[in-house]
Amino acid sequence: MTRIGLTFDEYFDLRQKPQAGADPAFHEAAEMERDGLFPTATAAASNHLRSRGYDCRPVMLDALVEQGVVKPSDPNGWTRADVDAAAEHFEECGIFVPYAVMCQALGCRYADFLRPLREAAERESATYGRSVPADDQYFVMHRVPPRDTTPAVISFTLCDDIRERLERGEEI
Repeated sequence: MTRIGLTFDEYFDLRQKPQAGADPAFHEAAEMERDGLFPTATAAASNHLRSRGYDCRPVMLDALVEQGVVKPSDPNGWTRADVDAAAEHFEECGIFVPYAVMCQALGCRYADFLRPLREAAERESATYGRSVPADDQYFVMHRVPPRDTTPAVISFTLCDDIRERLERGEEI
């Protein structure tokens, strides 16, 4: 079975790390933040898991503890190992946010969607000299269908109306 949701490292690279060209101080701060993410409260662990593509609410984490699926090693919060164990459970059960379900239907992983989206945003930001958000509402998604031995390939190009606004110097 192919993993759909993000691993912790993918989460950090695609969701937390500053975009290419950002001030080096932002990169350093992100690395420090990475080390300080855990232990964390149940609500923050839930938000973290949602960012990784799992449809998780705090009450669901409480239920995993009650059922013995996850046994938090830190009574004051969720450790990275605890959160990863919950992610594995959600992965096995197919409990995903809508975008991750879309990726599953398209024949790719959530990371295979987020990575080219981020790359497109970085490319267009460099082209226009201003920040273009890594938001799929600014781009057209293209997909090469999966084949027997390869997953789908996702790419993004800037929407025509957004490109025109950037060319005119308007806000997006």
